[in-house]
Amino acid sequence: MHDPAYKRLFSQPRMVQDLMRGFVAPDWSDALDFSTLKPVPASFVSHRLRQRHGGFRDDWLYLLLLLEFQSTIEPAMAVRVLTYTGLLYEKLIDDGVLREHGKLPPVLPIVIYNGSKRWTAAEDVAAMIAGGGEALAAYQPSLRYYLLDEGRAGEDDLPRRNLVSALVALETNRKREQTPVLLAELIGRLRELGDVELTRVFQEWVEQVLVPRRLRATALEPLPRLEEVRTMLAEQVREWTAEWVAEGREQGLKEGIEQGIEQGIERGRSEERRLLCRQAARKFDTETAPRLAALLDRLSDPERLAQVGDWIIECGTEAELLARVQDALL
Repeated sequence: MHDPAYKRLFSQPRMVQDLMRGFVAPDWSDALDFSTLKPVPASFVSHRLRQRHGGFRDDWLYLLLLLEFQSTIEPAMAVRVLTYTGLLYEKLIDDGVLREHGKLPPVLPIVIYNGSKRWTAAEDVAAMIAGGGEALAAYQPSLRYYLLDEGRAGEDDLPRRNLVSALVALETNRKREQTPVLLAELIGRLRELGDVELTRVFQEWVEQVLVPRRLRATALEPLPRLEEVRTMLAEQVREWTAEWVAEGREQGLKEGIEQGIEQGIERGRSEERRLLCRQAARKFDTETAPRLAALLDRLSDPERLAQVGDWIIECGTEAELLARVQDALL
């Protein structure tokens, strides 16, 4: 995993908030006061570790989050988390937390994994310890971490209007033509939040991780806006569409059937229409898709279809979008 890019992303309070509310603790994260969230120096533990803590409302108690990012399976992750937790508690004791409050705060270890294979490592250190019988069982450590295995998260598992969901969707997407659609959703959410620093950090992640992966580029000039990245990727989709058209044309020539040409052309147009409807539904409402589809069925100009993608991002309401598409048909 591109560690620096991810560490910068999850140094943003909003990312931690969406992680907790959408994935780790949707049932009780409302008890957390995310306005108190701040980093804890991590020099006393692994350099790979990122820590944040935030308080519970109306209580002195604060929760410490240990975030670990993995692109490969680490068989001893449970032991690593146990070590982190012990070192963290030692530091808190030295700082007088135990003396002041009489107890130590809870720790919630979180592992975010985006590797291609299923995560198979033990998620509780107790599972890594050989059985010693009842006489020793009570003396063995037990500490579990929360695992976010991005590859196991289906579309239905990703909460809407959640930045971590947007990140996971872009990470796990295997259909290149959907990348501009997913990126447009992320751009829309960042616009709603209006967080300049968060947008900048996502821009870095897109440039350093997403664009090289999707475009197989080795070097790119910095892109000043996320919209330019989306446009670049959309251009790739149009190129793929042209390839589909060419495939259909070639098939038609080989078979001596003109129908092959039309099938190739319509395949590209149909795929683009479907993606536009999906993008509009995710930004506005599920009812937007059939309304837009009815208009797009009458729109065959490739340039106009590409322009609809821009309108979906620019328009603030469904009505404005449908009005623009209707005008394009006149």
